Amino acid sequence: MSKTEELVDLIVRLALEEATPEIKTLVGHRFPDDDVWLCCWLAKKFIPKAANAEIVFINAGEFLPGSEKDPSILHFDTGGGEYDQHSKSLKRASSTTILAEKLGLSDDPGLKPLVEMVTAVDNIEPLLPDSIHFTIEGYPRMFQSNGTIDWRQVQERVFELFDIVYNQATIKARSRENLKKYAEWTTLPNGLKIASLLWHPESREAAFEAGAAVVIWTQSKGPHYFYTGIQSNRNYPALRLNKIAAFLRFAEAQTRNIHVSNKDLTYTGRGEPISVWFLHDNLKLILNGSRSWKPSEDEYTKLQPRQIIGLVHKALSTIPSEVVQKWNKR
Repeated sequence: MSKTEELVDLIVRLALEEATPEIKTLVGHRFPDDDVWLCCWLAKKFIPKAANAEIVFINAGEFLPGSEKDPSILHFDTGGGEYDQHSKSLKRASSTTILAEKLGLSDDPGLKPLVEMVTAVDNIEPLLPDSIHFTIEGYPRMFQSNGTIDWRQVQERVFELFDIVYNQATIKARSRENLKKYAEWTTLPNGLKIASLLWHPESREAAFEAGAAVVIWTQSKGPHYFYTGIQSNRNYPALRLNKIAAFLRFAEAQTRNIHVSNKDLTYTGRGEPISVWFLHDNLKLILNGSRSWKPSEDEYTKLQPRQIIGLVHKALSTIPSEVVQKWNKR
């Protein structure tokens, strides 16, 4: 879409919003399922004039009495109206998919996992054991007292859950886009694929998804300081980073004029003689600074980012190619 077309589309949407009446009531069926809840959440989040709408529940298949032709009332998953997928002969649909398409949100990356979950539930398809569907099912039991369910509390918890999933999925999509822009990829002679993310640590999971065996990232902490992380992919369980830790600690010692000859530098944790580089007990994560460890001024590494990347490449290049080939076949 060209900039002119985008501008025209924006003007049309704004005009439609001006012409649309305030949405006062959102209607779903009693004991609401995932589809009803997600439709209501979508309406409140993405329809400006529905943000303060009241949510009411009626018998499945019915209309709210007196709501005929009232544009301030929207029915979801009940009544056979515009946003009820029942009796429409639609393939693998839900009321949410209809509403999302109407709002132009079908391709919103944050919505995709939520819409997929709701559609799977509505079509009685298998779900993963940790699907949020089972959490949503559990809320009415949690907020029940003497046979009465506090639907207001259920709504708050379900909407909070949708917010979390939506925000996480949106962040993941953004990190994938940033990966395309900022990642530096290196395939070592032995076949290991390394991703370097200078100043963009948010894309490390996307780098693992894209096939990186090891990801190196830095995060700015001011004009002269930065955090560093080096992590191996979970799909490479035999890949250990203790040799990288030794290379980094030796280079750090040289920079700081600390004598470490004949000393084992592959230890875990932040022990002496070089305590600025942390190696996790599982040998798959190296850090200099993190959310749980704020270094003092002297604990920040004295090495430069490009120097760190070179040392990681050098250490990983010592792994025989036949070993890497075995890892890649798993």
